[in-house]
Amino acid sequence: MRLGVGFAVALLAVAMTVTLSPASAQEGGGPELTVSVSETEKSTLTGDVFTFTSEITNEGSEKTPSLIANLAFVAVDGSTYVDPEDWSGERTLHVGSIASGESAKQTWTVKTVLEGDVAAYVAVLLAPPELSASSPLAVSPAIQMHVEEDRKLNPGGVLPTVLAVPVVLAAAFAGLRVVRRRA
Repeated sequence: MRLGVGFAVALLAVAMTVTLSPASAQEGGGPELTVSVSETEKSTLTGDVFTFTSEITNEGSEKTPSLIANLAFVAVDGSTYVDPEDWSGERTLHVGSIASGESAKQTWTVKTVLEGDVAAYVAVLLAPPELSASSPLAVSPAIQMHVEEDRKLNPGGVLPTVLAVPVVLAAAFAGLRVVRRRA
């Protein structure tokens, strides 16, 4: 299902502003968490790989239960196909508990697959068995990624193979024809 550009922008606006405030944490009965990321914008080329860090801070007065951090992607231009598994091989990390006033950092690796405007963000939720439908959710600001197509004549060094295989096959078939004519 493809989301409209307006919906994706609204989702990002919510994701950029949502953290668990003391009031919402008390209502949901969960910890008071904030999530930050090491960068908010990235201009890159298709096929590039980069890393960034997220930091989950426990601003509550008690130790958190175990947490799960999840890296998510949204196409903000409405036309870029985003399959999260293609963009990052490891998108879910078990964080464990965080003591009051402490933080935990996570490192994420992203490979830009297709050109377009994509946003990445980290969502944090309680790990099972504490996870429920009413569990609080903390979300980082979005990392706005502008990805341009990297046009190369020899991507990944495959051009010699691409050119050599047909030549080798043609020579093999020509040799086979010569052997059959002599027999």
